[in-house]
Amino acid sequence: MSGLSVHCSVLTLPAEEQLPARLQLIADAGFDGVQTVPPDADGRAVFIEALAETGLEASGCCHLAEDQLAEPMFERAVAAGMTSLNAQVNGYWRDDDWQDARVTELLDLSARYELPFFLETHRHRLTQDIRRTIALIERHPALALCGDFSHYTVMSELRAPWPDEWREALHGLARRCGEVHARLNDGQRVQDPLPLVGAAQREEFFELWRTARAAWPGPNFLVTTELLPSSIGYDTTDLDGRPIGDIWADSRSLLAAITAGSA
Repeated sequence: MSGLSVHCSVLTLPAEEQLPARLQLIADAGFDGVQTVPPDADGRAVFIEALAETGLEASGCCHLAEDQLAEPMFERAVAAGMTSLNAQVNGYWRDDDWQDARVTELLDLSARYELPFFLETHRHRLTQDIRRTIALIERHPALALCGDFSHYTVMSELRAPWPDEWREALHGLARRCGEVHARLNDGQRVQDPLPLVGAAQREEFFELWRTARAAWPGPNFLVTTELLPSSIGYDTTDLDGRPIGDIWADSRSLLAAITAGSA
């Protein structure tokens, strides 16, 4: 089985904190690394210095619009010493020829920059439809995924026990993942506080992540706790807009489960 690195999204921690302070909290919690958008030239020196001080690895994530050049993100990720790059890629409504050309471009850039690339499974993106995504990876054997399976479980309102057809399809995608975004939901929101996710639903996700890691042929498998805040529309809130739960506490709980082999 591949080695394991567990990163934490920098967005999990309050943006009011300076970057070095957020990275120190992530390191102190026991994470191996941090995931963030590759810094531009102006922010690169501070980022690299903070990584050196904390001993953290860094992985990149980004969103690519249909007309956006991808190469600058690879350049920025390599310049920052990142270990990989994942991307949500627009173009889900485009035909297969367009999607194939975009994927080929990303794979070529990954090879040229010698930087592992993972195409993220995400709603309203190139990978929105699970059947088309399965067909896409069949046409591109070198394409690896970043499995953010929470989007598929919400789109189909999956609650445990998941239907066999869906479970089989999701585990098929998991076998093509070099990274997973670790978050849980009960089939209605992209992420839920851990106490609100029942044991059976939790185990469906954990088994999916275990399948991904066991199938990955590379030397290292990446798990990122990508629990995102209400400030960008993600975590659960009450009717007055106040957050319910604690995404930082949930991140540390997931880290413990993943490193213990439970997930």
